[in-house]
Amino acid sequence: MARHGHRIVFLIVLFAAAPLFAQTNDDRIRQIEEKIDTLMQQATALRAELDQLKGTAKPATTDDLTAVGVVTPPAAPAPQLADVQTINNAPNPGASKVFNPDTSVIANFMGKAGQNNPFDPREPMQLDEAEIAFQAFVDPYAKANFFFSVSPQGIEVEEGYATFVALPYDLTAKVGKFKADFGKANTWHTHVRPWVDQPLVVHDFFGDEQFHDDGLSLSKIFPNSFAYTEGTIEVFRGETEDVFAREKNNDLSYNGHLKVFKDISENSNIELGTSYARGTTPVVGGTNQFGGVDLTYRWKPLSRGLYNSLIARFEGIVNDRPDMARDRKGFYASLDYQLGQRWFTGVRLDRADFDDTRRDKGASATLTFWPSEFSQIRAQLRHTQYGNLKAINELLFQLQFAIGAHGAHTF
Repeated sequence: MARHGHRIVFLIVLFAAAPLFAQTNDDRIRQIEEKIDTLMQQATALRAELDQLKGTAKPATTDDLTAVGVVTPPAAPAPQLADVQTINNAPNPGASKVFNPDTSVIANFMGKAGQNNPFDPREPMQLDEAEIAFQAFVDPYAKANFFFSVSPQGIEVEEGYATFVALPYDLTAKVGKFKADFGKANTWHTHVRPWVDQPLVVHDFFGDEQFHDDGLSLSKIFPNSFAYTEGTIEVFRGETEDVFAREKNNDLSYNGHLKVFKDISENSNIELGTSYARGTTPVVGGTNQFGGVDLTYRWKPLSRGLYNSLIARFEGIVNDRPDMARDRKGFYASLDYQLGQRWFTGVRLDRADFDDTRRDKGASATLTFWPSEFSQIRAQLRHTQYGNLKAINELLFQLQFAIGAHGAHTF
């Protein structure tokens, strides 16, 4: 009987204490939920404040902050165009972008060792050029590009033009000063070339500054199922040193280029182009004409494209000048191969008629190392024969480094 009585007492105590345990668990759950709600309110308030400081989101309204338990004074009126500062006096990156174009500076430090070259004199070491670029959209329909070349000879506007991309009939226009779309090498800036120097055919035919002038360019893509096809027509004022010279207002120079680009496989593609240019020569009354063809083959495997690639180039030019007894001809052929993620090597063969009596020939080998995408180091061993003179051997050195934002260039 005593043991049965103990069981009855235990059951009575257990049933009496059960509500107390249940009440304790409910209180604990309610406390945890309250803490979670408080943390969420604090996180939401911090996010709203961070977005306002960044200027990437609209300022939080009173209703928004009240919903998360934060009391703030009424929001200030939206800033006008002249007021590009957000609340808390923090700068607005979106607004500053409107007034500050993409700016970059690319320095080209060059050196030379070897025999004296009277046809291509270079200093043993020199900051040969610093290119300063400003690029920005003028509006949704046009983009402006300015490239200034700062060299020991002074400051020059290398290119300065606006590109209009929303014209009728799917036309694209370029207006200002720019390099003519003739071939491939003529369109490159110094830091884009895969070699330290210019090919002989470009140097002998167009000079150090290449074929560039003030003018107007119109381009159009011709849709078809075979390949990407683009045609370009350009009109210039007719003043290019040692190439074209205008005696009358109507002595303009003209250039046309047709490009066909096609993917051969997922790893390779090919580009074929043809060019024709004409204008008045420095010789009064004469017409200077150029015809050219360029071919580029590019191989870059998807699986190894970061470490291995290849580009083969060929460009040939024929020049008909009235002050020459015969047409001048020239070409270059090059092969550049990527050895690893940062190492490149290449070879190039050159041949060009300087005039009726002199034909220049050359061969080069290059080795390039990219410490990063913002700098490169290149060495070029060059063997050149000018006419019937003794061949000249030189070692050219180049260091390039860049700061700021700079747009991509065509390969």
